[in-house]
Amino acid sequence: MSKKVLIFTYYWPPAGGVAVQRFLKFSKFLPEFGWETIIVTVDNGSYPYYDESLLKEVSPSVKVYRTKTFEPFELYNLLRGQKGKSMPLVSVGANKNKTFFQKLTEYIRANFFVPDARKGWAPYAVKQAEEILKHEKIDAIITTGPPHSAHLIGLKLKEKYGVKWIADFRDPWTGIVYNEMLPRTEATKQKDAALETAVLKTADQVVVISPGMKEQFEDRARKIDVIFNGYDEDNFLPATSTAVAEKEENFTIRYLGNLMASQNATNLWKAIAELKATGAKIKLEFTGRVDAEIQNSIAGEGLNDITAYHPFTDQQTAINLTRSASLLLFAIFNLPNSKLVITGKIFEYLASCSEIISFGPVDGDASVILNTVGRKPMIDFNDYPETLAQLKAAYGYWQQNGHAFKYTDRKFETFSRRNQSAALANLLNQP
Repeated sequence: MSKKVLIFTYYWPPAGGVAVQRFLKFSKFLPEFGWETIIVTVDNGSYPYYDESLLKEVSPSVKVYRTKTFEPFELYNLLRGQKGKSMPLVSVGANKNKTFFQKLTEYIRANFFVPDARKGWAPYAVKQAEEILKHEKIDAIITTGPPHSAHLIGLKLKEKYGVKWIADFRDPWTGIVYNEMLPRTEATKQKDAALETAVLKTADQVVVISPGMKEQFEDRARKIDVIFNGYDEDNFLPATSTAVAEKEENFTIRYLGNLMASQNATNLWKAIAELKATGAKIKLEFTGRVDAEIQNSIAGEGLNDITAYHPFTDQQTAINLTRSASLLLFAIFNLPNSKLVITGKIFEYLASCSEIISFGPVDGDASVILNTVGRKPMIDFNDYPETLAQLKAAYGYWQQNGHAFKYTDRKFETFSRRNQSAALANLLNQP
């Protein structure tokens, strides 16, 4: 007989992007390992973007409870001169030339919403959980953040009911890279750190997505393990791919997702310009949000005529684009404390079997993964010779063979969503 796990996740379809994927996929595969999933999420949440196609991926067997929330984003956006309640992404590494009003609203966001501006969901989620606990035999609960205010739900339920609680961290909390760029007061920092420590010390089990995050938390957590993000094999079946054309007209470099100012691979744009000057048939394509500073860098190298910017697309189309790319761009934030960052993108890039040109800390967690599966090494943002060498090698193969190089080994399969779900089930089964 299956056991039941109650999962609290703010991001759930129709939310789009990487934040929704982790527990959407866990809910798909956990039943194979004896765990029935029940989801508590928010009704009409504030998401940076949407992907209605993901609603079709929610298994009919998964019970989903959607609760009210209180979020001050509509007022916040009015102050910013915007309409609606959607919350903008933090522009990591953005231009510091801001108006007084922009600085004021940023200060309000940084200091009045602790640990984050979605904390108004927690009371509604706790109330819904209490109703579920009256009628269901729940063997464990999981909270996942960001938003890290979701962990306050677990803290409350653990204290009141003593239920087994796993706190899942998809990103650092107080140590997240953009916190250093926000105008947070010392009082805010202390309050945030106290909440983080309370969660780490109270949860029965802490789960993180990288070894670096484990090192950051393990001195305060009772038990802590790494469970990576991953890729879903079903999204990479030949039947759902438009991947390989026999003859490719252009060598196409692609990036999919948000590309922020601190991910500006200026040496890559320079290297592309150098190859372009020799007559190379290169295209540069972005699908998602690209910071204006990056667009200006690309224009400054004279690449606008070979560059295309496209809006976000649904997940399957995005995956198909990774599979048909000649070269994929991968970039970690070029900021302090980025060594522990492993974005969810890396696993789908690996599963695409396309060549990847990667920028970030050469001794970071993402670099270790690239090395483990036998891909080209991470490049330091300042290393132009290695950037040019990797670009020329990839283009040279394409030029000689008429198509891009594709990997045939399957070393990345350890990162499948099914395998990561098995690891989570193992933790749930532990006393």
